[in-house]
Amino acid sequence: MLHKLYAPACAGLFICGAIAAIGSLSGYFNSRLAYCDAATNPCTRVAISVDVAPPKTAQDAIVLAGNGKMRLSLGLVAMALLAGGYVISGLEVEGLAAIAKQEETDAFLEEKRQAILADEEEKKLVLSSDIRFKDFEQQLLDGYAMLLLENNPELAEQILAEKPSVQIETQTVETTTTLTPATTTSDQDSPDPIQDSSPIVVNSNALSSFVAAGSRAIDGLVDTSQSLIFLGTPGAGKSVSLGVVVGRKKKRFGDRVRLFAIAMKNDGFSGAKVGRLNADSNVCYEILLEVITELRKRAALPKSEREEYCQDSPVILILDDFMSQQKLLSSSLSKKIVRYPEESGAFQKITLGDAFNAGMAEIIFNGRELDVAAYVGTQSSNIEDLKFLSSKGGRAGVILMYQAFRNTKKNQGNYEIISQAIANQHVIADSKERERIRDVFPQAKTLSVQEQRPMILSSNADTGEFILGIVSDMREEYREYERLYNSADKADINFVWTIRKVSEFYPDATAETLFNDIRNLVNDGVTQREIIRTVLKCGENKQHPTRSYTVHGKTLFRWLIDNFDNGELSAMLKDEEG
Repeated sequence: MLHKLYAPACAGLFICGAIAAIGSLSGYFNSRLAYCDAATNPCTRVAISVDVAPPKTAQDAIVLAGNGKMRLSLGLVAMALLAGGYVISGLEVEGLAAIAKQEETDAFLEEKRQAILADEEEKKLVLSSDIRFKDFEQQLLDGYAMLLLENNPELAEQILAEKPSVQIETQTVETTTTLTPATTTSDQDSPDPIQDSSPIVVNSNALSSFVAAGSRAIDGLVDTSQSLIFLGTPGAGKSVSLGVVVGRKKKRFGDRVRLFAIAMKNDGFSGAKVGRLNADSNVCYEILLEVITELRKRAALPKSEREEYCQDSPVILILDDFMSQQKLLSSSLSKKIVRYPEESGAFQKITLGDAFNAGMAEIIFNGRELDVAAYVGTQSSNIEDLKFLSSKGGRAGVILMYQAFRNTKKNQGNYEIISQAIANQHVIADSKERERIRDVFPQAKTLSVQEQRPMILSSNADTGEFILGIVSDMREEYREYERLYNSADKADINFVWTIRKVSEFYPDATAETLFNDIRNLVNDGVTQREIIRTVLKCGENKQHPTRSYTVHGKTLFRWLIDNFDNGELSAMLKDEEG
């Protein structure tokens, strides 16, 4: 801070020294001749230098002695001030030189740091591209081999006949998926994803065993009070799995379970209190505070009351599409400041993104024993993207549920997220556990593609084991929970259509015109679901009077056919269902 004072101090000293020097060199301190000039009437007193001859009109001339000591003192003061200014200017120059040198050093270090980061990033990109290429190459070879054997089944017999010494051993997976682990000599494992070396042959019991393991994994998610992280690419089915887990919780506890959700889409989540971050961030923050307040309230209860109260009324906060939420919090909402409450009662002003991370960390670390959990759905395969799980302790406080699926009809999806998780020692720390899962992964992958069912990898923080399984088709169960808990208010359950209600709900159309529109679309091959959403406009917007797809849309569709159809349309729909 002192270097900032050098410039004004130096300038002040130089100015004062110059003034003193000028004063000492002026004639003010020399000897002078004083006289009275008779040329004026009355005469005027005048003082001139003794070196100048007075005029002839001068009278009463006297010599005034000079002050040499004062001149000397003022000269010394001037020299001292100028010297001080010179010294301080030297200090300023040295300070500026030091700052310039430090800035040069900082720039050099920053350049080196950026070079190191760029080199590391390049290495990561090279490694990632190599992994993706190898996985794609292997999938291409697998697909070609399966297609070749499918079109030419005799090749399989020829291959087996040519290599009789090769024994193809099939592994029977128990419902717990606890196989005999392979022996390893080191705790180090390759970071590369799993590569299939040849087409996998599976036995008849493997599918039922993997499905049983998948069902056990889903049941374990319902039973636990831990927070859950659902990781999977779009289309893998993680929303269905999350919805089923939440629906079963709702079915088990009824209204005693308190459900909250922060999402990006207008979903119901089994009747949860929902806020959309991209629509109203204030509502979402209120939901977060409500959950945090309940968590701290439970922690403050006496132990004798706390256990029974918490187990009887669990609280779940759902964060759906969390990766999109993080992007929003780091972009358009990055400057939004909120007052986050501390446990002491004080408030801290932080960004909304930091508040979310702080709240989630508190739920992850403290919520398990208080039956307050977070269910997070994300498309990211990297748990490092979840800032509230930045530490190993944070990852140990949650259950990770990876889900992957290859949709052959749509030609999309892969199993990279699970193969990378198996190879990641930060996800599965025990090398023997990684090897055990690695051994059964090829069978599970083959069956998942063959049966067109998602594969899951679920952690179990209590035992350190992971469950690799195949998820049974839970879409109908998911839709049932949607119908029970999201479709309509309780007052709408006994809703009955009449001509009057049709005119109230559709003032610009009649029941007969609605039926004619439906009949034309059925003849054109349009599905019933699409007709209900486009013609009857049910289920597309919860603000619409006919907001419920099931209670209003499906019942109106049936009511119009029952009252206006001559039997032709009913027969067409019956054939379509059959």
